[in-house]
Amino acid sequence: MIIEDAILHYADHPVEFVEDLIGAKPDDKQAEILQSVAKNPRTSVRSGHGIGKSAVEAWTLIWFMATRPFPKIPCTAPTQHQLFDILWAEVAKWLRHSKYLSDIFVWTKEKVYMKGHPEEWFAVARTATKPDALQGFHADYTMFIIDEASGVDDKIFEPILGALSTDGAKLLMCGNPTQVQGFFYDSHKKNRSVYKSFHIDGRSSSRVSDEFIKSIVDMYGEDSDVFRVRVAGEFPEKGDDIFIPLPLVEKSVMTEYVPRDIPHSIHIGCDVARFGSDKTVIGYKIDEKAVIHKRRQGQDTMKTASDIIVLSEWLRDKYNYKSAIPVKIDDGGVGGGVVDRLRQIKENEPDRFSWLVIIPVHFGQRINHKYYYDTTTYMMSVIKRLLQPFDDEGKEKPVELILPNDNELIGQLSTRRYSLTDNSKIRIEGKEAMKKRGQHSPDEADCICLVCLPVNLGKEDKNIGRDR
Repeated sequence: MIIEDAILHYADHPVEFVEDLIGAKPDDKQAEILQSVAKNPRTSVRSGHGIGKSAVEAWTLIWFMATRPFPKIPCTAPTQHQLFDILWAEVAKWLRHSKYLSDIFVWTKEKVYMKGHPEEWFAVARTATKPDALQGFHADYTMFIIDEASGVDDKIFEPILGALSTDGAKLLMCGNPTQVQGFFYDSHKKNRSVYKSFHIDGRSSSRVSDEFIKSIVDMYGEDSDVFRVRVAGEFPEKGDDIFIPLPLVEKSVMTEYVPRDIPHSIHIGCDVARFGSDKTVIGYKIDEKAVIHKRRQGQDTMKTASDIIVLSEWLRDKYNYKSAIPVKIDDGGVGGGVVDRLRQIKENEPDRFSWLVIIPVHFGQRINHKYYYDTTTYMMSVIKRLLQPFDDEGKEKPVELILPNDNELIGQLSTRRYSLTDNSKIRIEGKEAMKKRGQHSPDEADCICLVCLPVNLGKEDKNIGRDR
């Protein structure tokens, strides 16, 4: 057992605790964060990806539990994946790593506690999906750990403010600075005086690979919000000509998905590669949850059609889904071959594939619409509308689209520019214009456009893009 004098020493020296008892070596930035938590009631950390935030949070949790009597440590994050698969798994890893602590603490899927004191001496994981997630925690020593804090709703923070008025209570918030409003944003801006705030640029971290930084620069440029948030750890600054701002996309990514037993709707989309570095991307959407299923370069149309059939049957079986499934295919260029093959498959076995609705879609085709110039602009407007947190009357509405946490998709959606035509219609820039300014082909984004496109299932096999 750790002797009492050692505990008293480590209570104010978390870096030594991590090195001596956990067996890890914090880098300089991680050490500064640990020392701040020991000295300050409130610590807030904004950074790019990959600087070791989850490790710091796990070390802080273990240190606080080992050096305070009967502590309570509520931990939260926007999604179950972020909380359990990343933060909670990190806690388990470091407890196993320590020959001193693995016999003292018990780790479970939702709780870590001191042996013999499961109800009085613990850390607990609570997803930030309900306003009362962090309510009801009272102890002489309380610490709140908020992971990916930029994506946590402000209502979750309300009980924390009351708890922080107690001596010995602490708050550690970490995250990528994805939102330009809210509790986390304010901790680095107008409320900075009551926080010890850290900004960590991924370019200054030994834990962030040069390859990751280069890939973001090559795809989106150092002037993009994707680079600012995911590498530099800065809050986004949306350009006036960006159609879908990054905060909308990131907020969607950090929204918890609660699946239904039987989905209300299933949609499949496929953006078909034409040549070179372009990718064929297949995705689907179950109710509000979008998924990038498969991406391939140099794949022939027959194999792509086969992949779509396999996916559609798998979705029907997995979710016991009996309704029609629309499959929307980019029909330009070689995409027509995928449409033809899918039609042939359905014609050969009409009973087996009666539920399959094949819908060709043309990107960039002029449409008769009051506000939007072409089909691409209309589809991007659908995504933007689904991402908006408020309806046309300014009332908060339920989440209508949850995007996957995919760097390429996030970058493509949040860097695409728009302009106004001579007759004041909105026009999204085309693929060639994007490539001319150094952007990659928006294959993942186009796939999600197809997945989200609303269709009339009574008009199977009708080309979409003529009139709207």
